[in-house]
Amino acid sequence: MTPNFIRQDDSPLFPAILFNRPVTRGGAGRLLIAGGHTGELSQPTALFALAGAAGAGECLVALPDALLKLLAGTPSTTFVASSPSGSLGREALGRLLELSEDMEAVALGVSLSSNSETAILIDRFIGETVRPVIAFDEAITLSLSNPHTLLKSADNLLVLTMPQVFKLADQLGVAVQIRPGGGLINKLEIVASVSAQMAASMLVYGTEIIIAVPGQPLIVTPTDYRLSLYPAAYYALASVFWMQNPARRREGLATGAFILGQISRHIQTDKRFTISDLGRLIKAELETRSGF
Repeated sequence: MTPNFIRQDDSPLFPAILFNRPVTRGGAGRLLIAGGHTGELSQPTALFALAGAAGAGECLVALPDALLKLLAGTPSTTFVASSPSGSLGREALGRLLELSEDMEAVALGVSLSSNSETAILIDRFIGETVRPVIAFDEAITLSLSNPHTLLKSADNLLVLTMPQVFKLADQLGVAVQIRPGGGLINKLEIVASVSAQMAASMLVYGTEIIIAVPGQPLIVTPTDYRLSLYPAAYYALASVFWMQNPARRREGLATGAFILGQISRHIQTDKRFTISDLGRLIKAELETRSGF
């Protein structure tokens, strides 16, 4: 049976979300970004920049202290205990929980690495924090061994690709039927069947964005495939709009997806956009659509 879905193209389904965006930093929410390791730290930096462009009031990046000598004094950055391999370590749990208490949400997943110590930290942090968690990239991978910790809360959001949806389905024991030529409808069937097994919501990105909130019709937003070369854009918009709309999370997430669909049209094939380019696109689109 074809799942119920709504399509969002040239106009946002929920324009009030844009018209009522926070106008002060104090009202725009505080986001904790946890990730990074000694071999890769560009993605946490990219997420920080794009979340700011998307309207977060304040972002704080928590990095492993193995990077302290390199990045000491960097604004809006703090350091927590590292694993022996230079990623976030188990001993960082208490500090991350303490930091999250002063935030409205936690963005978790960029450049975490896949070692067992970081996996233990991520599972325990998700299980113990009282803040909404927006999980993506390696946080999804690390959570697959025990996905129920992440999936049991309606305040949590997964930002993932279709291949990750397939892996999650396998872990949850959801039978997936891939029909030759099934196209978008087949994707929606698979996403809906996985969504039915969790309380958390999903934003699935690729050639379109599919939003799945349990018990609600799916929302589909077309996007240019080239935007998927910049996953930090999805992570940032999803994190900010999820955080800023606690009473209307589905509507907020759909509005973030609409902005992503609009900016995807401006990515040119003859120029590799930088994070600064993406930030300017996001900011300009929000200002145009919000009227300020």
